[in-house]
Amino acid sequence: MFFVKKLKVLGLLLLTVMLMTGANSEAQETGTIISSNPPGAAITLDGEYQLTATTPVRLPDNINGRFKLSAMLSGYESWSGEVMLLPGQQNRFSFSLSPKTRFKAMLRSMFIPGWGQYYSDDRSRALVINIATVGMGVGAILAENDFRRKRDDYNQSKLDLANATSYEDVSRLRDLVVEKNRDAYDAESLRNTFVYATAAVWAYNVLDALIFFPNHKLDFHQESIPIKGAEIKPDISFDQVGLKLTASF
Repeated sequence: MFFVKKLKVLGLLLLTVMLMTGANSEAQETGTIISSNPPGAAITLDGEYQLTATTPVRLPDNINGRFKLSAMLSGYESWSGEVMLLPGQQNRFSFSLSPKTRFKAMLRSMFIPGWGQYYSDDRSRALVINIATVGMGVGAILAENDFRRKRDDYNQSKLDLANATSYEDVSRLRDLVVEKNRDAYDAESLRNTFVYATAAVWAYNVLDALIFFPNHKLDFHQESIPIKGAEIKPDISFDQVGLKLTASF
């Protein structure tokens, strides 16, 4: 009899443990988990609340509703979208970030000088290139207008010389034509200098975006550098930092 009662007590204990385990499992299955590929993206949830975190992240269970989700990670294009967090349920959201490439940077710089550098997260160089290109372009426009004005003055002086009737007018206007011709030539040379300088800055901007596209920073615990059959990998311990060279034969 005592043995039967003992079995019943054990059975009740097992049932209680199973129910508690099931309840804990259900509790663990609620909430929101946001992950990204690659991980480590800085995300912002903008809605009834505004939250910032780094993926992967598990949000508190009491956060629910419609949110705008945006994500950023150095070396990758930004991402944004809308998510609906339902209460009492397990919400899982995952997204992939597209890596930035030197070809995309070059295409951007072909249309707007400095855009490729800005896309590559090199804001200071983008600003310098943009200001230089705009300055040269404005200078070229002003030089072009000055050249046209002085060319018109030169053509007018030639017309006046052709219509001169006296020897004094012919002598005076001949000297004026030479002066106006020299002024027009100098203005044209300055105009060409600004045009070539603008083209040079634009070409440099395109090549800079293509050739000097920044590489991703190495994760010292994971990344390695392959060099012609060998591999250099950081070797980090508590008391020293070094490089490990591995070669295959």
